[in-house]
Amino acid sequence: MAHDVFISHSTSNRPIANAVCAALESGGIRCWIAPRDVLPGRSYSGEITRAIQQSKAFVLIFSEHSNNSEQVLREVQLAANSRLHIVQFRIDAVLPSEDLEYYLSGPHWLDAVTPPLENHLGQLQTSMKALLALPRTAEGTKAAPADAPRAADAVEPPRQTRRAEPAIPFASAPPTSVVSKPSTNVWKWVALGAVGLAALGCIALVLILKSPSGPVATTAAPSLSPPTAPQSVPVIQPSAKSEPSSVSQTPKPATVAPQLLSTAEAESIVRSFYRDMERGDLNGAMFYIDTTVDYYAFGPKDKAFIGDQLRQYFAALPMRTFAVGEVKVQDSSKPMVATVIFDVRYSARDVFGVPSSGHTRVEWDVAKRADGFKIVRSNWITYPDPSPSP
Repeated sequence: MAHDVFISHSTSNRPIANAVCAALESGGIRCWIAPRDVLPGRSYSGEITRAIQQSKAFVLIFSEHSNNSEQVLREVQLAANSRLHIVQFRIDAVLPSEDLEYYLSGPHWLDAVTPPLENHLGQLQTSMKALLALPRTAEGTKAAPADAPRAADAVEPPRQTRRAEPAIPFASAPPTSVVSKPSTNVWKWVALGAVGLAALGCIALVLILKSPSGPVATTAAPSLSPPTAPQSVPVIQPSAKSEPSSVSQTPKPATVAPQLLSTAEAESIVRSFYRDMERGDLNGAMFYIDTTVDYYAFGPKDKAFIGDQLRQYFAALPMRTFAVGEVKVQDSSKPMVATVIFDVRYSARDVFGVPSSGHTRVEWDVAKRADGFKIVRSNWITYPDPSPSP
């Protein structure tokens, strides 16, 4: 049976999972849930794998039981490798285990800790309808099973401290009196805005983008050009007709190659980019994007894909403001490339009127092109503000 959503749960939470399934299907969202949809005589693990790969979104009933379930962990890994939108429906106020946190530190989540459960099912249904209207995180692309952590790309940032109490895409909706965090992929959208896209699995997002939660660790690379060797001027010898004398000139001091990008220039680029993002000026923001941008969490993405993601970002978060903090510039080991590091504070309101705010630590590699400086690599870490208590 064709379906839109895979529901992952611990067997201990089956009654709640069935209630979530019924609520979504009553709104016209087709679900796959075990054991109901496992065909008789078929391999259970094979059915799970096929069902996840054929889904558009993944709903995790997150609880103390699923947090410690090996089966749930494998399902979440499959969903991440298949580039699905992952939605956490939290029914217990517990922190994710270290194994799960790698996959759940980014995707949005909805709190259903406060009873009755029925009060939260309508919000989940609304959020899922909006999410399913968006494209998949990596449209039509599947990652290889072993493609999960990209440890070779960069130093893994420290884990971000999370609040256990209820207290958010590419899509989203923090709590009103019902939900304590914005819905589906809002953090991704914020990340996308922070880096100029984040190819974040489309409202992944954005902002996209890896990914996590801790400051970006960046080491300054050596200067682009080594100092010029001192030039020694030969000693002037007296001629036969001149008075005996010899004049020695002091060697000239070494010269250092000029920095590719000054701090003032970098600050101007960053602030101009975020002014365009704030106004929803797609052409203005895309001017700073190179032909291809390498995103830490998603790999290389071409300019056409990034432009499409930004259009969705502007539509998903119609109200947004950005405040850029201190901008720093470091030399890169790559020729004609400089690394720009800065913080940007964001405040946004999604299509449902749900507000979100926080700050993002951004790291760009900027290359010098014939028509100006362009972003060629982007990495970021987003720190959402805690949601206000109801």
